[in-house]
Amino acid sequence: MSVFEVLRERVDLVELAGRYTDLRPSGKTNVGRCPYPDHEDKSPSFYIYPEGRYFCYGCGRHGDVVDLWSVMKGVRPGIEAASDLARECGITLPELDAEAQEEARSRRSLEAQYLVQAVEAHADLSRYPLVIRWWEKRGFHELLRARFLLGSSSGGKEAIIPFWHRGSVQCLIRRKLKGKPKYVLPEKEEFPDGHRPLFIPGSAREGVVLVEGYVDALALAALGMDAAAIGGTGISTHQRDELWELPGPIYIMPDDDEDEEGEKAARRWVADLYPKALLCPPNYQKE
Repeated sequence: MSVFEVLRERVDLVELAGRYTDLRPSGKTNVGRCPYPDHEDKSPSFYIYPEGRYFCYGCGRHGDVVDLWSVMKGVRPGIEAASDLARECGITLPELDAEAQEEARSRRSLEAQYLVQAVEAHADLSRYPLVIRWWEKRGFHELLRARFLLGSSSGGKEAIIPFWHRGSVQCLIRRKLKGKPKYVLPEKEEFPDGHRPLFIPGSAREGVVLVEGYVDALALAALGMDAAAIGGTGISTHQRDELWELPGPIYIMPDDDEDEEGEKAARRWVADLYPKALLCPPNYQKE
């Protein structure tokens, strides 16, 4: 885990934000007025999600505990804010030499760039009713599209999905509305860690449901379930290591009954992850 992932795991964002604004539970989220000093939030627009990420539907700010701490305390964003927050909370972070600190800054900077691109793609979505209808057909209404920053390409021929991983954006996924391949991702070297991780759009605390597709994982997260996606039928070494590190069991949900390759892949995953993984029965998938 990076220092930022450590802090997202160990610092309670709800408790931290609660120091600066009154919050109330709303389902699995917490809601309050935006604590950003330059945003006069007359009605509660600031939402905190289970994966340790916040989004203000009023001013459009996104972030995690480090971002919020940086703004509230006036500390330089990135590794400096992370170190300051860790000291405040009594958390010992891994010792980072100059090279490791530079790598952490570079990774955080790249994640921030991808987040900006995701925000822009989400803003573009309003210009393309066809893509909006595509998202709505799959059950993603306006608030869900905003929560996950679901968007559109500038030409309106593709849906854009931020590659969420534990509260940060690792790249942008282009999902073609017509033609193949359906999904287009950057090369693995363009990811912040130099490889493609698991797609984790929400929290991943215990009892994660593992699927092939990104949209399936988004749908499960929207329902309040912990979910992850491989992005195909083949698990990479890095993804397999991540799965072993996840707490609790893993419930593998194969694609529909007509997808023979998907079913075979699911059984391979169970074998690879035995005894941690369990295969979901068909009746579970239909519920």
